[in-house]
Amino acid sequence: MPTSDQVPDCVPDAAKGRVLACPFREQHLIEALEFRESAYFHTLLVGRHIGVHRPDGRICNWTARILTTDKRYIQKCLGPALPLGRGQVSYLLAIERAFDWFETPEVKSIAHGTRPAERTKELSVCPIGETYTVGHALKDYTEWTRIARSPGGHYNNLILMNYHIVPDFSSIPLDEFSAKHLVRLARQVLERPPRFGFMDYSRTADSRELTVDEVRCRKRTFNSLVSIMRMAFQHAWDNGQIDTERPWRCLKRMPVTHSPRTIFLTREECRRLLTNCTPALRLLVLAGLYTGCRVGELAKLRVEDVGDQGFGIRIAAFKRSPARFVFLPDEGMAFFLKCCEGKARREPVFTSDMGLNWRKQHTSLFRRAVSRSGLPKSFVFHGLRHTYASDLVRAGVPLEVIAKQLGHANTITVSNTYGHLADHFREDQIRTRFTPLDQALYNEALERKQQLGELWKAVQPDDWRDYGAIPSVSSHPPRTYVNTHKDILEVFGRAEKDALS
Repeated sequence: MPTSDQVPDCVPDAAKGRVLACPFREQHLIEALEFRESAYFHTLLVGRHIGVHRPDGRICNWTARILTTDKRYIQKCLGPALPLGRGQVSYLLAIERAFDWFETPEVKSIAHGTRPAERTKELSVCPIGETYTVGHALKDYTEWTRIARSPGGHYNNLILMNYHIVPDFSSIPLDEFSAKHLVRLARQVLERPPRFGFMDYSRTADSRELTVDEVRCRKRTFNSLVSIMRMAFQHAWDNGQIDTERPWRCLKRMPVTHSPRTIFLTREECRRLLTNCTPALRLLVLAGLYTGCRVGELAKLRVEDVGDQGFGIRIAAFKRSPARFVFLPDEGMAFFLKCCEGKARREPVFTSDMGLNWRKQHTSLFRRAVSRSGLPKSFVFHGLRHTYASDLVRAGVPLEVIAKQLGHANTITVSNTYGHLADHFREDQIRTRFTPLDQALYNEALERKQQLGELWKAVQPDDWRDYGAIPSVSSHPPRTYVNTHKDILEVFGRAEKDALS
């Protein structure tokens, strides 16, 4: 087994731990790998991998892989991993060759930026000293959320804190925190572009160049930060770390209108997407379109959950949602029964192309299918859930029924998110069910039937999702009961005024 002293000098310090943790670093571990067409890969750094390609008993090679800027993978053979008559390259030599290849000019010119492969697990500050600061409060709060919240919720909190709060506010004594610091945070959120995935940290942006929708998104980010800080400061106050309530009482959210999601697929777009999926991903996508379930819910679905308690599938409790039963159309029921054929009751209904349980492998495969289908880059698997709901709304299905299918406690979320998509149904109901008032005007409408039909065709947009849509002119709701500090209202109000000018 290699030790840290034996790791080649060309390996950066951030990758040495990953080099030593490789699951096929020794010959007997490689020999235990099953034959398969695709290589086994181990992440050294984000976008940099070492792998073993073992398709049969005659071939077994080391392989290096990089992620390019356009999200493709490029591989290079590094030599034989097992002594099968063509010599053998040791694991550490393969590592050295891999990092030498990573650093070649032709590879660096096309490779995606990299960083340590570990996910963010801690706050990027270690508060010290006897004075209880904002950093201390955040540190104590994250220790609690690590246990009390879902892993995803805890991770999202860490990312937001590290990006927006820690750099400029962590050293402030907590009992001195006041509304003036909140105003500073509001300006910072406006000027700091959002960061996605593995993007580098951006420079500040000019808040005068933001659109109304971008201002709305900044408001929602600000509200998320206020919620995190309020919980952290209350946690500190409950534990007797501060004697004043002002730090958390001054934290007021910003009123903001809800912006409905607009990325829903038509049936033609769904078919295009399915055509570009791998076989296993196609089944997972179909399941999402038939049920509106989250990918995590479908990954946990067992054969025994299908058609057992009713004409549909039983969804186990997931995140904060209780267990529920999702009813299916006949077409969907036939699909699920076909997926269950030949499987034991406790087996998962859906597995990856490698025969493994679905976890996060779908992400890159789905992104590739979206790209090949010509769909918006921002469309993710969760968009299938929105597609399912929007199709039911447009068909006139009551919001109560849709909320039950999706697992929502009430119709508020469904109404806010998908209500605008009922415009086609609303139009049809008004045109066909209105009781005539004036016989003469009713006859006039009959005489103008062709003209009215032409008018209806003329107002149809190229994209059905835009039908009846009114452009957003403000992210501020017409009525609100939120008592936001006036200076913060001015900060966001000025940015919104610039966006409209």
